Amino acid sequence: MSEIVKEYDAFLVHQTPESKPLVLFSASAVEIEQWAGVPERRKLANEETAGFQRQQDPRRITELMKFFADSNNVVQNPLLGALQDNQRVQFSRTSPGSPFGRLSITHEDYSSLSMMTMLKRIVAHLESRVSSLGDDVVDEARVASIMRLEMLEAEPDSENNDRDIDDSDSDSNENLGSDESTIDDAEATASVMLAEETHLVDFYTELRARIRVLEQRGAEDAEEIQGFTKSALLAYLKPVVLVDGQHRLRGAVESARQSIKSNDGKAKILDAVKGGASPELAAEKLIESQSRRLPVSLLMDDSPSEHVFQFVVVNQKATPMGKALLGTIVSTSLSRTELSAVADRLRRAGIKLEDSQSVAYLTRSEDSPFRGLVQTGMAGDRADLLQWTVLRGLVSIFRELRGGRPFNQKIDYARAWKMEYFPQCGLVGPGTDEERFEEWSRPDGPWRDIFVRFFSRVRDHFGDPIEAETYNGWGSTAVSNLFNKVSLTILAADYFDFLYTQSESLADLDDFERTINDWLKGGRVSSSYFNRDWRLENVKKDQLAVKRLWAQNWQEYRKVPASGLPKKFKP
Repeated sequence: MSEIVKEYDAFLVHQTPESKPLVLFSASAVEIEQWAGVPERRKLANEETAGFQRQQDPRRITELMKFFADSNNVVQNPLLGALQDNQRVQFSRTSPGSPFGRLSITHEDYSSLSMMTMLKRIVAHLESRVSSLGDDVVDEARVASIMRLEMLEAEPDSENNDRDIDDSDSDSNENLGSDESTIDDAEATASVMLAEETHLVDFYTELRARIRVLEQRGAEDAEEIQGFTKSALLAYLKPVVLVDGQHRLRGAVESARQSIKSNDGKAKILDAVKGGASPELAAEKLIESQSRRLPVSLLMDDSPSEHVFQFVVVNQKATPMGKALLGTIVSTSLSRTELSAVADRLRRAGIKLEDSQSVAYLTRSEDSPFRGLVQTGMAGDRADLLQWTVLRGLVSIFRELRGGRPFNQKIDYARAWKMEYFPQCGLVGPGTDEERFEEWSRPDGPWRDIFVRFFSRVRDHFGDPIEAETYNGWGSTAVSNLFNKVSLTILAADYFDFLYTQSESLADLDDFERTINDWLKGGRVSSSYFNRDWRLENVKKDQLAVKRLWAQNWQEYRKVPASGLPKKFKP
């Protein structure tokens, strides 16, 4: 395949002697689109990709198209890019020591690549980043599942056969009403997730599985294969990755393309055709001539950890994005080694990591009762999933031992337990109080096992994990009296109230299990507590009066189950 080389006058800047250089230049928006990829955080066939940009917002693109339609309008802030292939991007100085020079970018017509070629190139790129990737990490059960889906789709009666497929992982776009139904992407946050185990291996498995599907078909090309489209994969192949500015780029490109629809544009195309040009070439030339030049700041660094670091800093220091999406992006974009390389720099930039790192594990680990039940901030999230910030708040109670205050009281029992009984806790090793708490509160510290066991018992005793949309459903906030911020917080705070008032220091995990049994009064606390109609029509669960009443109801009943189940749940 022939290669295309683009060259630009450029200026090289070193902000510090230690920093990687920045190259400043301008280029046509249409040209930038040809060599810059936008790796979006999205779901393909319900599997998360490894990109870090938010999915495009059509409304923002439309607004920018209108802005760019006026040739007098100017955007001053540059697009932010970084290297994805350092062999294809080179800067040559005009003279030794001069900051001026020429930037050369080599690319291909990536849209003409076959699906097989795209998949194999991305697989090779991931393998170059993560040395552990290979045959031994591929989930063969997942590969077999994709192969079965492919075989069923190939059968004439596949529409009926699909009924037998487990669709538990399918996307749901139902607009379910809930007091926890949305994530505010404009909400400022200092939180970002660095997962202990990233999603790169899963993404790698999905790619390898689709290579096998193509091999089974005996085909090299397809526009789409089990939810993976060529257009979505293009971003991973281009020599430059766009870290910030995808909406500006798309708006400028679309504005240029609109020019062929105007009367003046149609007349120019007609004149070009009369002169012997093909209509397609005439339209392409007109778009190029109408495409505005955009400023670009290109970081000459091909490290994925640096790309994500720049993305996080831009989006948290300038335009904050939702906690869930930001956390999902970082956790699933880097390998463990890449994460460790950037973690300290993120902390020094004022971005908290540990709570979100903890949440990352709980939303993905198979042993977690919250696996797959928390919003990620991506398109395709069910509206009735638990909010990211809710789970983070629950994590703080156990990990940081603070925030365990019943809504109807003033005492923080998690903090009180930490001060009086944590020094005797046998779940951590010997050392000073500071050292012991540091061990406890590590993202993978003893608190996590306690957290998982506690909420697993809550789910198993009170909840219905099969039918989520019931009064005691586990997995949907739409109607559940149990699976929501208020009830889960009340239960966690009350458990620490129990530990404190009963002078429990948790000698080991067996001792923890005993305390859970004692907390539930040996099973005398009814499993149907939440599985009743609480008559909450038009009641918002997060109202202070509601939270206080629910906390009081629960505490009084749990301490004296013989008193009978409470009858009033709204003030």
